[in-house]
Amino acid sequence: MADVSIGPPDGDRLFGGEDTSNADRAQLLLVAGLVMAVSLVTLVVLLNATIYSENVATRGIESADGEALEVRATAVDGTGELLDATNRAGPTDHADAAETVRNGVKDLDREASRSYAERGGVARIELLEIRNGSRITTDMAAVDPNASTLAADVDRTRGFVLDVDPGSLVETNASGAVDNAFHVELNDSTGGTHQVYVYNGTDGNVTVAVGDNSGEPTVWCETPPDGRDRVAVDLTGERLGGRSCPGIWPTALVAPDDAYDITLMSANAAAGEAAATVRAVSGDTVTTNLTGGRQPAVYEATIGLRYRTAELRFETDVRVVPGEPNA
Repeated sequence: MADVSIGPPDGDRLFGGEDTSNADRAQLLLVAGLVMAVSLVTLVVLLNATIYSENVATRGIESADGEALEVRATAVDGTGELLDATNRAGPTDHADAAETVRNGVKDLDREASRSYAERGGVARIELLEIRNGSRITTDMAAVDPNASTLAADVDRTRGFVLDVDPGSLVETNASGAVDNAFHVELNDSTGGTHQVYVYNGTDGNVTVAVGDNSGEPTVWCETPPDGRDRVAVDLTGERLGGRSCPGIWPTALVAPDDAYDITLMSANAAAGEAAATVRAVSGDTVTTNLTGGRQPAVYEATIGLRYRTAELRFETDVRVVPGEPNA
């Protein structure tokens, strides 16, 4: 039979021998290695969690910003269209115009509330303030051939558009435009003047040139007539024939400290129509020589916009002035 007896205990294992210190050091190194490995794994997990959290948070902010901008654009565009439609309809007086806008904003608020409620949001659009003005329209044939004041003592202008017949414009160049071409003169209270000339250039293009104090102007932009009956020169929107033409409205008159006048000069050198919505320095009605084309109008409106969802709270007040030049 096999010998299964148990021998005496190993004294070195029980009481320590010459190899005991080596074994202890090995065990310590092994434990230290395991601790370091676990620490590294934990660090990696925490770092990944932090990066993920930042990405999720950033995506949430961008989404919320986009939603807030969408709501703001909807409210501003809707109110702007309401102002222009009200003015084009020819209200009987400023009270009538203001009431139309007030009712229109209420309708816009109901529509926005219903639309955004379907998406889990609560929207509110409120009319806070209205500033009155005048909308002035005229046919060039009704304007004094030499000079006629479109608007006097105004401090804001928007939607100032000349709808001209290219075939009626004088053909000239920049140096000859001063004496021959139709132009708009903007006269500020400091005594300085700014001119915007519209004429047919020698190359046949409808040309807009800009000058100061009746000096020789600089050609700013051109567009071919392309057989069109009318070409729109949008002074405050800074566009010619639908193309961008930045700089034709003087920067000093975007938000001036003092009043200025708008005068149509050499109107017999162009055929077409002129239209502008203007705000007087004081009072509701703007002074003009073209009283037959002056109508009560709402120049601007300020709306309060509120929008809330489970993740977003957005509140702001916005001044709505469609067609006003940018600063």
